[in-house]
Amino acid sequence: MAQDENNELIKDVGEVITEEIIITSRGKNINIKPLVLQTVLHEDIFSNIMTGYLVVQDAASFITQLPISGVEQLKLSFRSPGFRQQKIKRTFYITSVNERMLGEKEQAYTLSFISTEALSDNVIRVSKKFSGQTNVIVKKVFDDYLKDKKPLVVTDSHTSSLSVVSPYWSPLKLINWVCTRSYKNAPNVLFFEGNKNFYLTSIEGLIQRAGKNVFETYSYIPTGNTGDYKDFQSQYKNITRISALTFMDVFRGQDYGYYSSRLITHDVALKQYNEYAHDQYEYHKKVNTLHSGNSQLFPKNLPRNPDMFRRVRTKQYNMFTENKDPMYETWVARRNSLMYEASNLRISIEVPGRTDIEVGKVIDVLIPKSLAKGDGKNFTDLLDPYLSGRYLITSIRHQFTMNKHEMILEIMKDSFKKPLE
Repeated sequence: MAQDENNELIKDVGEVITEEIIITSRGKNINIKPLVLQTVLHEDIFSNIMTGYLVVQDAASFITQLPISGVEQLKLSFRSPGFRQQKIKRTFYITSVNERMLGEKEQAYTLSFISTEALSDNVIRVSKKFSGQTNVIVKKVFDDYLKDKKPLVVTDSHTSSLSVVSPYWSPLKLINWVCTRSYKNAPNVLFFEGNKNFYLTSIEGLIQRAGKNVFETYSYIPTGNTGDYKDFQSQYKNITRISALTFMDVFRGQDYGYYSSRLITHDVALKQYNEYAHDQYEYHKKVNTLHSGNSQLFPKNLPRNPDMFRRVRTKQYNMFTENKDPMYETWVARRNSLMYEASNLRISIEVPGRTDIEVGKVIDVLIPKSLAKGDGKNFTDLLDPYLSGRYLITSIRHQFTMNKHEMILEIMKDSFKKPLE
């Protein structure tokens, strides 16, 4: 056992306190905490909203007595011992009942749920004109059509601006369309929901705000050596399982236009035709990345040709009042490469759960080389110079089982700590 700074006793690594699991239906609040075997929550920087499900073992025929009909709200609250303020506390809508198994005396089923903002988005359509800076447009759409209890955190003032009339799109579809055309420096702006807030930020912005600091340093100790971590603090930083999701694919990168591409713009009003070649190796140097210096994910001599991936965009300069130049050359090819880069090198790690974490955090990961460890080598020599280093958390799968909290983190890197030779 261990005791945290707030004098709460921690019995095991990944312990969690389930404060409430309440379903609200027709004005009644019903505590189903004793019935829930497992709760799973998903958050992802590439997803606008959070989703999840409950695994319920029901011996009281709760599902029939309520009954669940599609208008129920679900209130969840979890916190790690010692984190009295840093909770995962959210309200969701139950969307479906799945995998229902009937027994003689009890039944089991899963209740799928989604953010309340997502349910609103599914029934709202926007037909309205918006003009101005892209971050201001997104904030207005969110406040006017989606805002419930969670605020939207806008981290940057964009240099991009536009004018758009929404053709009966949903609010989130409109927001995503604006995000693809948004930038302050790097055009990799995203709108996503974390377990604390909604965020409008760029991947570059997430990395910049972390600076030299990291949320946590996680170490991978291969099976058989986990006994080296005996104290609670070290065990919270231990990676229990690791797997590579993607680790480069040159042909796919070439076909996607990641390494290089060519943009062709045609202004039908001015009758102007322009071409813009994009080379990701050179552009990478202008973007704030996880590791400073010339640390691209591919070598300079990798074969690439901008003409193998060409895109054409048309525009009409001043054909209509307030019709702004879309400035395709500032974001189309660059965003394509940056978004591919955000999924080019990803790994998945399983670590003990904690409720102060959120997607978009920068962490340090220490992964040893797959070699025999000789005597006389220092710690740095034992680390894989390309797999180890700083990563951005892009996705978290929180799994709450009884009083245990485990997390599967999907993490990505856009550069190497050691430059390619």
